[in-house]
Amino acid sequence: MRRINSPKIHDHLTVKLEGTRFQAFIRELLTNSGHFLVLKGLAELIVDGWRVYLTHPPEYLLIFAVSIQAWYLSRPTAQRFWGNLIGVGVYTVLDVPLDGWAFFTDFSHLVFWGASLAIAVSQHLRTQVWPQSDGLLIPLESVVRTLMIQAFYLVVQVEPEGHVTWNDLQMMVNSHSHRYFLGSVVLIGLFLGLRNLQVSRQQRQLRETARSLQQFAEWGIGAYAVNQAVNNPDAVALTLQNRTIIFMDIRGFTRWCEQHEPDAIAHVLNAYYYAVEPAAAAHDPIRVSFTGDEIMAIYATPAQGIAAAQAMRDQSHACLAPHGLGAGCAVHCGPVMEGFFGSQDLRTYTVIGDTVNTAKRLESATPAGHITLSDAVYHTAPDLAVQPLTPITVKGKQDPLTIWQLMAT
Repeated sequence: MRRINSPKIHDHLTVKLEGTRFQAFIRELLTNSGHFLVLKGLAELIVDGWRVYLTHPPEYLLIFAVSIQAWYLSRPTAQRFWGNLIGVGVYTVLDVPLDGWAFFTDFSHLVFWGASLAIAVSQHLRTQVWPQSDGLLIPLESVVRTLMIQAFYLVVQVEPEGHVTWNDLQMMVNSHSHRYFLGSVVLIGLFLGLRNLQVSRQQRQLRETARSLQQFAEWGIGAYAVNQAVNNPDAVALTLQNRTIIFMDIRGFTRWCEQHEPDAIAHVLNAYYYAVEPAAAAHDPIRVSFTGDEIMAIYATPAQGIAAAQAMRDQSHACLAPHGLGAGCAVHCGPVMEGFFGSQDLRTYTVIGDTVNTAKRLESATPAGHITLSDAVYHTAPDLAVQPLTPITVKGKQDPLTIWQLMAT
């Protein structure tokens, strides 16, 4: 069944699964965007020392550019290709006025552009073009990152004497020790990439499983209870609360069912649920539950309950009237015991108490298409357009109940 739940509830659960935006920023910085910054910074520190590094303006420009990229890529909807080029692009725009055209002959800058392009293409293919390609591209992407270590190793060796040249690259390839180092770096990158691939797939499976369990739990006990159980387990213990209770029931439904086939009954009942449940959910219910043709909704305040009842009445009329049916609705408020009820293996989140029983009695006395308000609900909003009804006597109550009919607006 289609669910419309409070964005706040989903935000809380998403934070539990994915972390906060700041945590996502740090994760992106450590696992992707910040690698070049760390390797270049380490090379500069080794070659020039702390004093030169801390007083060299381009280093701060690089930190700024990489931070912008990490902040953008930490968004769930970030475009991975252009996002991975933000850092190098911003750094180039800011640093060229300082270094001039010499910027483009600096070996570390060429490494920055080459690695950024390679990673941008890889992540674009994995997320947009070829989603099943992670088995190949994640390890290759990891190799690209480790090759940056080799590149800055060369920078550290050559930089004290001048810029990296083509001859320097040839000499490194021809050296047995450098070839061993290069091969080791590639293999380490490959192994790390394979490990990252395994972790990535496991995380994806865990997230998918968590979302499925979340959806099933919301269907069973409601989004509010799921949110409470995840974020504050102590809050789901039985507690005394003031709640507003709505009951809505289809009038004459049992007799109507006797005259129709089961598939037609199921079709009408599901259409009724699909129409009324979103109207109830739009007003932030604590719980909406179905029992046969009866709907029970729990709200924190009478104002929410009244607004929800009006929306539920309108939707139920549009859905049921073509079949010659209608639903009666009642709203009552007061103290209830709220929390998980049941046995060790089977529980549900609901409310019990005289308030619930009274709300049900009022609904049973409400004609199709009408909304009955208890006196307690009416006094929370005395300016409502209502019509006084004859007090009724219900089972379990010695004194008649003062009730009001909420007029259609």
